[in-house]
Amino acid sequence: MNQTLKWLEERGVEFERDDGIDIELDGKHFFVKCSYLGFFKGRIVLCIDFASPTASEPVKRFMESYTRIRRARYAVVVAGDEIWTYDVIKKEEVEDMEVQAEFEVKPDNKDFRIAAAYYNLIHCQCGVGDEGNSVCGLPLER
Repeated sequence: MNQTLKWLEERGVEFERDDGIDIELDGKHFFVKCSYLGFFKGRIVLCIDFASPTASEPVKRFMESYTRIRRARYAVVVAGDEIWTYDVIKKEEVEDMEVQAEFEVKPDNKDFRIAAAYYNLIHCQCGVGDEGNSVCGLPLER
């Protein structure tokens, strides 16, 4: 595990695999998820996903919206050795995270549309089951 995630665990953040959620748009259902959720004092504070270093931009966009939908504060994308952390409250990439359970995040309708569109874009049908970023059968954690 990298330094940032280890630092978060030391401060009480617990990580669990994301089981995903079903969202409904225009009468159609879409299943979306990331790889892991980070909990602090029983609340989701961050969402983590993995991406290929050469194809991380769509994953970052998905994670911005998905993190708001899950009402978490931080979106984290691990792409090789690079870690991208986005604060959905400040609406900017950040270097450091504040580990706290008190904050408010409100998704809007466009977040649901973006999450559904980008999830289907970055997760092809040839993957293994519904495991994370199973693009062309690659493992969940690359």
